[in-house]
Amino acid sequence: MALTRLVGECEKGTCPQVFAIDGTDDVIVQGFEVGDLGTLDSMQLPVGETAVRVPMSLLRRLAREHLS
Repeated sequence: MALTRLVGECEKGTCPQVFAIDGTDDVIVQGFEVGDLGTLDSMQLPVGETAVRVPMSLLRRLAREHLS
């Protein structure tokens, strides 16, 4: 799977960021793992899914730079 980095909170890739999956309309989000079991349970995630936490500023930048 080939990825293209769209935006990130830092330059070196050790922070929350968003990647486009080349050839698709999907993205992969890198963020902080949500480890609180109560939070995950309240989200009712199906098997195979997980949740990550990213700064709102990253999503705003993604929208401004790539979705407008």
